[in-house]
Amino acid sequence: MSRKNWLIVALLLIGVVGMAALEGFIKPRANEQAIQYEAEQNDPLTHDIRNSLSFASPYMGNAGNLINLNASLPMRDIERTFQLYPEELTAELRFQARAGDLQEEKLKQLLVYNSTANFAMIDNLEKLIFAFEDEAFTIRRDEVQSWYGNQVTLASLRDAGTWEKEVQSRLDDMKYVGDYVEKLVERKFL
Repeated sequence: MSRKNWLIVALLLIGVVGMAALEGFIKPRANEQAIQYEAEQNDPLTHDIRNSLSFASPYMGNAGNLINLNASLPMRDIERTFQLYPEELTAELRFQARAGDLQEEKLKQLLVYNSTANFAMIDNLEKLIFAFEDEAFTIRRDEVQSWYGNQVTLASLRDAGTWEKEVQSRLDDMKYVGDYVEKLVERKFL
């Protein structure tokens, strides 16, 4: 075989080995990482709030922004619709699932995380309702602001570091989470 033919065979082998590595190792690993990242984004303990910061808005009437904000937060895998009550500065998220089907601990963490995120990102949102098929949970902005005290404003939670320290890191403490839900969340069985 001539030198030219050896070069062609060598390049062909490199191409075949490269393609096998790409299809057999690199792509499956990238898919696994994407699946793991998505699972992390649906858990309030591991969610990256930076993905939600771009949806901050002074007005709750920007429906597209509110929808995108909640699509970036945990519970995004549950189908839902939205109802806005602009005269009351209220947003209602209607989940097409039963709250009773969720783990109680996880539901409470989600209520803390998602309600705080909505009030931190939407300046004039005064009341938020998470309506499931069997229960509705109502949370008010003034009570959430009081919960975090004078040292931490809701607007200051738009900083990822502050968010992690003041909200996310406390979700492991089930007494903290339980107190938030007991004192701030109005629960109504449907």
